[in-house]
Amino acid sequence: MKITYYGTSGSEAWPALFCGCRACMLAKQYGGKNVRTRNQAKIDDTLLLDFPPDTCEHVQRQGLELGRIRSLLVTHSHHDHFFPHDLCMRSSNYAEGTGDWKLQVYGNPTVGRIFEETVRQYENAEDFLEFHVLVPFEHCTTVDGYRVTALAADHNPPEQSLLYLIEKGEKSILYAHDTGIFPEHTWEYLRGKHLDCVSLDCTGLIRDWRQGHMGFTAVDETTMRLTDMGCIDGKTTVILSHFAHYGDFTHQKICVAEEPKGYHVAYDSAVFEF
Repeated sequence: MKITYYGTSGSEAWPALFCGCRACMLAKQYGGKNVRTRNQAKIDDTLLLDFPPDTCEHVQRQGLELGRIRSLLVTHSHHDHFFPHDLCMRSSNYAEGTGDWKLQVYGNPTVGRIFEETVRQYENAEDFLEFHVLVPFEHCTTVDGYRVTALAADHNPPEQSLLYLIEKGEKSILYAHDTGIFPEHTWEYLRGKHLDCVSLDCTGLIRDWRQGHMGFTAVDETTMRLTDMGCIDGKTTVILSHFAHYGDFTHQKICVAEEPKGYHVAYDSAVFEF
């Protein structure tokens, strides 16, 4: 199994749209791995996680092949994770060669409501897209053969944001963006389940965030508890992503702080196999 990261920033991107802070100036100066678009990842070749407004850039500049995507898991309705107007570009009015199958989209009820409201605005879009509501601790098997379990995140209380446990064959990954330290019922569900890969929110960096998002300290607490519960061990690939622009951080500075602890630091276009 492998995970490809197309976007690894928070909602405002990095460098941020209107920002002149030190971190954004450094990103503009150094470029490369320091430039981060909005959050999106792919499992293997057919399972996509989130659909931000930067998806178009991921297609044009990073080689994301949306024509191969069969399933889309949406974590929550915030615009940097779900921009459904671009999703409707899959209809025959805007695209050719999309095949005679529907892209299967999964998300919470809030995402589902926004999906339906948006799709109704585009002629024929419903012929190319199909939505499935997921709630915490419910699982499904996607058309491309992944067993997906939705878990409760600690993020955006007006809706139930989701984490995803994704399994295929003997491999598993926990995709945990956006979230603070997990709710207790999510911890209980994970107890004793071994994970080959964990992708964790690290939006706050050095800031001591534990709710809504995590920073370095909360990530350490989360991985320690996962270890104590038998979920991860020395063979587990633990990846940090979803970073926001703070202080004078660069990609290299994040790596210097976190790689000695055994973490991998994601960047746009990064690929990790496990």
